[in-house]
Formats: sequence, C-alpha cells, structure tokens
Amino acid sequence: MLGKCLADEIKNLARKGYPYECGGFLAGRSGPRKEASAIYPLENQNKSEPKVRFEIDAKEFQLVEDEATRNGLELLVFYHSHPDHPARPSAFDTERAAGLAPFWPDLSYLIISIIQTDNFELSCWVFDADSAAFKTEDMVVV
Repeated sequence: MLGKCLADEIKNLARKGYPYECGGFLAGRSGPRKEASAIYPLENQNKSEPKVRFEIDAKEFQLVEDEATRNGLELLVFYHSHPDHPARPSAFDTERAAGLAPFWPDLSYLIISIIQTDNFELSCWVFDADSAAFKTEDMVVV
C-alpha cells in the first residue's frame, strides 16, 4: 500500500529529474501487506547513461538502510523512473533484480513512467527467481 502523499512525492521527484531517471527506496512495515510510509531518494550514480539507467552507490544505500532501521522501518520497495518509456521492467532491471533476488527475495520494484513531465503511470513488480522474470504486484494508492 502506498499513500497518496508518497505517490505524489515520487511523481514530483520524477518530474524534477526528467529527462533523467531518478530513484530510491520506500520503507515501511511488512505484514499481510507492505505499507510504505517513508521515501529515501538516492542520487543516480550512472553519469554516462542517466536517461536510461539508474544506479546507486553502495555506501549511500547502507546509510539509507541504517536510517530506516533506526526509525523502525525496513526497505520494502526500490523505485525508479522511466522517462518517456513504459512502466515495465527493462532487460537491465531484470538483470539487476536477478542479482539481488538471492539476498532480497521480497523486494518490490515500483516503476514510474513519466512522459513529457506530465503523464504518469506507476506499476509495481516483484522478481520471481524461479522463472527469472518479473511478475506484476498489486499496489494500492490510498
């Protein structure tokens, strides 16, 4: 579950970053369903292809994870934008998720398509290691 305020904040970050990809993590609590309550934007470390790739710094990731843990939260969702492209996982997204799956099997992936800074589509995915593919995940914005 994603609150409307967080969804709006992600859209604003995608708009601000356009035409480059932006991204980060959503943290919250998991239980019968994931409930995101905090956003942790990260800087895109990919300077050669920032329009089509989002990469994070391992040290920055560790700082975010530590802060979320101190706040009693866990990282639930990796989000990133796809400027002028569909809100579907790319081959690069699939490759990265396959590498993370053994260590983080329940991580959700939220993709925000932003077209011309005004039109948005949000989709949520989970990587299935058995099939080595993404499967759609229900996401509710409240």
